[in-house]
Amino acid sequence: MTVIKGGMGGPKDKNPMDNVDLTHAKDIICEKCECRGFKQTLMLKKLSALLSPTGREAIIPVAAFACEACGHINKEFQEADIRPSN
Repeated sequence: MTVIKGGMGGPKDKNPMDNVDLTHAKDIICEKCECRGFKQTLMLKKLSALLSPTGREAIIPVAAFACEACGHINKEFQEADIRPSN
């Protein structure tokens, strides 16, 4: 899944979504209650000391979207690619 990040509204920030026809886009709904509203939240991942670059256990926050009505996080958000972009 690709998340398209737009500019912050400044004159030099061009939003790649400006020329996209969203009438052909599919709505994402909550798998649990079928609500269409989502809020940004954080999931926490625990990284073992063996895999951590510091050699110490780490807790890493990962951004996700939760249903506004019931708080459920859809599977597609839980399994999203969280590798940092270079």
